[in-house]
Amino acid sequence: MAAFALYSVETSKARLAGELEVTGRTLHRLISQRAAQHDAHMTSLIALTSADPPLGAVRQVMESISRFYPRIAWIALVSLGGEDGGAAGAKGEGAAAGAGVAPGAVRTLVEVPEGGGENLAPLRGAIGEQLRGKISVYTSQNGRYLLAKRAQAPSDAALVFGIDARLLLEPEERPGWAHLRLVLDGQELLDLPADEGAGSALVTAPHFEKVIDGEGQRILLTLDRALPLAALLPPGQLLGFAGLAGLASFALMFALRQRAAAQASLQTARQAEARALLQERETLLAHASRVNAMGELASGMAHELTQPLTAVLSRSQAALRLAGADKPDLGLITQALNVNVREAKRAGEMLKRMRDYASNKAPAPVASDLNGIVTEIVALTSADLVRRGIALELALGEDRPEAVVDPIEMEQVLHNLIRNAADALEGAVGARISIETRVLGGEVQIVVSDNGPGIAAAVLPKLFVPFFTTKADGMGLGLSLCQTLVERVDGRIEADNAAGGGARFVITLPAALTLKSAPISGKHDA
Repeated sequence: MAAFALYSVETSKARLAGELEVTGRTLHRLISQRAAQHDAHMTSLIALTSADPPLGAVRQVMESISRFYPRIAWIALVSLGGEDGGAAGAKGEGAAAGAGVAPGAVRTLVEVPEGGGENLAPLRGAIGEQLRGKISVYTSQNGRYLLAKRAQAPSDAALVFGIDARLLLEPEERPGWAHLRLVLDGQELLDLPADEGAGSALVTAPHFEKVIDGEGQRILLTLDRALPLAALLPPGQLLGFAGLAGLASFALMFALRQRAAAQASLQTARQAEARALLQERETLLAHASRVNAMGELASGMAHELTQPLTAVLSRSQAALRLAGADKPDLGLITQALNVNVREAKRAGEMLKRMRDYASNKAPAPVASDLNGIVTEIVALTSADLVRRGIALELALGEDRPEAVVDPIEMEQVLHNLIRNAADALEGAVGARISIETRVLGGEVQIVVSDNGPGIAAAVLPKLFVPFFTTKADGMGLGLSLCQTLVERVDGRIEADNAAGGGARFVITLPAALTLKSAPISGKHDA
């Protein structure tokens, strides 16, 4: 009986401690994703204000963010009261009142909800000393903390978020059997004791702690779990073991097998729920990343649309002149209208690519032609590469490699890799990006390489780590998201330096069961 009691206590401690560890890691990832969303929203909003929009438009975006993300308790765009007396670039309601503001003052340009913010005057000096483009965090009261980011020069504007730490977790996500705390710079943001039914600790309680390392949002998450006697040594099991002492060997074997099966089933169910929640949030993050990328592509696509629209205009004017002649030439008029139809379809295809790429459809893996996916993303990015003076070379496999993937997500992966390569080649002479598709046995590959400076040896092991970046204005989520999207379809992504110089990324996917044969290998220069 003593041996059984000791065994029961030790296994219960290990099981409860393991459950605490799994729960802690799940909560850590959820809060980390939400902290990353704060960074992304702040980056998008500060970029919007730098584009000189009307304050009404800025307010609409703020209200949309506040409505869909209740944990962002309030948002304010303020002027730090520079020598020009107002936030450079802000237009519309309230902008004219900026003149005459004394240096050192803080003036609110837009606040959502109205009057729901805090007095930022004491933080004016600290916010004014922040590096532009970098997010800083400040402690507040009532379970809140503040995020602040300054706009790019010469603007004296700054964006401030008030984050309610109490809403970083949904009620159903909080484990009632654990004491949960969130601490920022020594200040307690959230303290949720365990439910009354959890009992008091009989032995040293298991402890979990980990820092949520967002950009400046270094929040310490801690979980403590009480281990009462009833959880460590269930009375029913002890009495049952005593009653079956004569059949101890058989009873113990049977009990252990049943218990292990129940634990495995419970753990599997919890892991499935956690994976479902994480996949949903990763899908939202992927969509936000695509929408941000569309901003970078917009100027190039606008230039591309100018060509078909100009052709439609000139042909329409010619058709009008022909129609007004004494003897209209129907052949020439028909020819002009045919050109209009062709150019209108061309413009429609460009817009369809942009709409499909920015869509928020649920992932739907299907057997897809990788050559077609490469062709679509090339059509989206070629205008930007032409502007940068970067050549794009394609070597598409003649055996038309196919894999079961979501085409939009795979286009997003390729766009991230092309954009990173283009940033590394900025200003280089003879800059070139190459994309190759091929079939290797039961697998297919997409290889994206460039002739740039390559990847430093110290950086290679950290490339796919979330929040690691070598860019001054980067968030470190691009390659991590690429890895998530590729692994979601049982693939893998690897990075190294090519033998001839430059970086190389290899995406390997399981080949689809059916492969088509049609020669489409070629070379495209952007």
